[in-house]
Amino acid sequence: MFFKLYRYSILQTMRQKLTIFWSLLFPIIMGTLFRVSFGDFMNETVVFHQIPVAYVTEEGQFDAFQAVLESLEEEEELVELILVDREEAEVLLKDEKVEGIYQRAVSSAAQDTEPEMIGIEQSAENITLTVTKKGINQSILSAVLEQYQRTFQTMEHIAREQPAGIEAAASVIREQCQYLKAGTISDTPKGLVTDYFYALIAMNCLMGVIMGLQSALEFKANLSPLAARRVMASTRRFGLLLPDLAAKLTIQFLCTVFSVCYLMFAMKVSLGEKFPLVLLTTLLGSLVGIFWGFFVGAAGTYKETVKEGICIAGMLFSSFLAGMMVEGMYRFLETHMPVVNRINPASLISHALYSLDIYQGYEKYAQCMVSLLLIAVLLGVCGFVLVRRERYASI
Repeated sequence: MFFKLYRYSILQTMRQKLTIFWSLLFPIIMGTLFRVSFGDFMNETVVFHQIPVAYVTEEGQFDAFQAVLESLEEEEELVELILVDREEAEVLLKDEKVEGIYQRAVSSAAQDTEPEMIGIEQSAENITLTVTKKGINQSILSAVLEQYQRTFQTMEHIAREQPAGIEAAASVIREQCQYLKAGTISDTPKGLVTDYFYALIAMNCLMGVIMGLQSALEFKANLSPLAARRVMASTRRFGLLLPDLAAKLTIQFLCTVFSVCYLMFAMKVSLGEKFPLVLLTTLLGSLVGIFWGFFVGAAGTYKETVKEGICIAGMLFSSFLAGMMVEGMYRFLETHMPVVNRINPASLISHALYSLDIYQGYEKYAQCMVSLLLIAVLLGVCGFVLVRRERYASI
């Protein structure tokens, strides 16, 4: 009996085109718009890439600064070194194929031939840096040159004053430069843009409020003929409710999984490598959405349109608090009203996904999942109690 009703409920729900649109197509459309709107913002402005830089050198020439640049390229993955002559370097800089040009100091007459370039001249070994604009990459290149200058001058002074201590000084300087390796700059950092996709998945899970509401309304005999027949049937209400809710949870979960896979594999949105736990999070989030709508539908005797408005408004407000519409909302609430993030379903789903992607342990993730489970149980129990106790004097 259970599986027969379960199959019929799945077929019935799949015929509701508007419900399928909001649970399946709308999140995909939103995800696509997010990806198109943001473009390669994360890739271009947040994720670190090796900085292409040209170094003007003569054929067969090799010096200490070139060795430093090659070390930064191979070991630190900080720069991408291109060895060229001066004319080719200027062409690369104009075409924005490199961020700057390192070279030995040239005459002022030569610099005047390119008035639109910004020259930063240093003293150590007469190395100069030439750039055409100011930015983060240019600041890094300037910092590299300044660090080399200080090191060169320090070693030169020690070699002149205390030759015996030059080896110890070199060892200390090597240790000071290890900060370049400490941050694993090749890893993909998570930025503010990714938070929107977490919130979108959370909203997709909570789209189940519509299906949950429909399941409850099908037992409101004062609202539909189908509900009247179900209430008058000899079958226990729980026996009719359970397969219906299970079917709606199945469809909502599959819609959410399809959206997540679309974001990860089609839109190339990084959601971490713990895909099974991502699916578990979406399952529990979908359960919360279904029971939320079921509870609202079972409570009170309001019209169907009023209850639909309450469900949609609640789902959108929950997504808003999770950062769906305003960047940094979760962090703002965490600072000023952390209790909201502990009870808001969308925030819990979003932060659970964030925890999987960021933290090595599972403490934060477990806290979010336990809170979601408690919310689902509370809404489900209250909804079942309301449906079970409802009686009609006449139908």
